[in-house]
Amino acid sequence: MKKYKLVFLICMHFYLALFLSQAEARVEQNNKVNIVPLMVRIPGKNYEIGKYEITQAQWQLIMGSNPSKFKKCGENCPVENVSWDDVQIYIHKLNAKSGLQYRLPTEQEWEYACFGGHKSNHCGGNNADAVGWYIHNSNNTTHPVGQKQGNGYGIYDMSGNVFEWVQGTYDNEHNWRVFRGGSWYFDASRMLAIFRNANFSTIRNDNLGFRIARSL
Repeated sequence: MKKYKLVFLICMHFYLALFLSQAEARVEQNNKVNIVPLMVRIPGKNYEIGKYEITQAQWQLIMGSNPSKFKKCGENCPVENVSWDDVQIYIHKLNAKSGLQYRLPTEQEWEYACFGGHKSNHCGGNNADAVGWYIHNSNNTTHPVGQKQGNGYGIYDMSGNVFEWVQGTYDNEHNWRVFRGGSWYFDASRMLAIFRNANFSTIRNDNLGFRIARSL
């Protein structure tokens, strides 16, 4: 009888260990999905860009904190109140955890992706209300990513919600870092696909976030 009990206990231990191992693998896989943002490959180009702006949840997962003013908006809302310098730290940590090489898009990459294969006033169309959150429809807050109309490449919120840091500087005379796309705080003129703005790399603002890119 003791022999059967011993065999039973060994079997139970084996299956319990197997179950826990599989559960840990599922958790690890889920974490990888959360860590690595959804990306869109740009047709005819050698890079991909984030389908959405980096969210508060994605920032929290990498950085361990959430600097956003609009925390009540929810974890699927874009992270904001991050400087260009802060973003470089996030990307460095993301790359270390994912084993991939992400970066900010160049200004040229951002604008090409914004148009989505079709020239228009805003990223995704000519109707500001359809494509983005801005002062006349935002209720003075950010909103969860992906709720407005995407562009021709299936990329969301490149106009409105939050401005997005890009890699380059404004011009040869100033070392200001560029951001594009408009935000919840400004009118539709700031959402124009060709509109540029810039500031110091240390500036943080509650209408300023980012999305990432990766060379292929």
